Amino acid sequence: MNAPRRSRLLTVQELREALGPDVVGRDLAYELARRYGVRLGKRLLVPSRVVEALLEGRLEELDAKTPEVGTRGQ
Repeated sequence: MNAPRRSRLLTVQELREALGPDVVGRDLAYELARRYGVRLGKRLLVPSRVVEALLEGRLEELDAKTPEVGTRGQ
C-alpha cells in the first residue's frame, strides 16, 4: 500500500529550478512566492501545486483559488 501523497512546499530556489532558472528570474520567483506561497517564520515557501499549474498554463485557476489579501504593515 502506498502512502498518501503529501503536498510539498518548495523554496524560492527550488521554484526557480523547477521552472527553469533561465526562464524565471529571482525577482519573478519571489513575486510568485509572495502571491501564491506561504510564509513560515522567515521562510517563503510555494506549494508544488503552484509549480504544476504554472507549467501546465493554469495560472487563471490559481488566481481564482487564491484569496485577495490586503497589504499588511503599511
